[in-house]
Amino acid sequence: MNCKIIACASLLLAVGCENSAKENQAKADQAQREADQNAARVEQQAAEKRAQAQREADEKAAQANAEARKDIAEGQTKANVDIREANQDIIKARADFHVRTQKSVNDLDHKIDSMKTDAQKATAKAQADFVSAMRDVDTKRAALDTDLRSMDTQPIGQFDSVKAKVNKEIDDLKKSIDVAHEKL
Repeated sequence: MNCKIIACASLLLAVGCENSAKENQAKADQAQREADQNAARVEQQAAEKRAQAQREADEKAAQANAEARKDIAEGQTKANVDIREANQDIIKARADFHVRTQKSVNDLDHKIDSMKTDAQKATAKAQADFVSAMRDVDTKRAALDTDLRSMDTQPIGQFDSVKAKVNKEIDDLKKSIDVAHEKL
């Protein structure tokens, strides 16, 4: 009978240990499930925070790009206005120069015509010297005419160089006219 009691006690102990092991395993499994759920929840929250941060960064980048495009457009508009104004100023300066130059050329042509009239009253030697001097005047006058005609077709950026050239040609023509006038 002692043996039977010992066997029953061993069996109860074994069943109790087995239940305890099963309970421990169940607790461990439950703890693992809770840890997995907690890790998944934390990972989900982190993913949501990353997504929110990315959305905010994208919005800021889009806003910065929109502001930059706006600033560029405003800058381009201002540059276009400045270019138009500068072009208008150059066109006005070109027109004013053309009027002044034409007046100066008309005055020089009048002086040439007057000298030709005076030459008819001069001596033969004076007339010959005058005709010789007038060749230089005619050459310079023709060059001036060519440049005056091409002045309107020159690019706006070359106006200053064309203006300087025309002014020099007018000065040279005046000197040649003075030389021719001295021959009379």
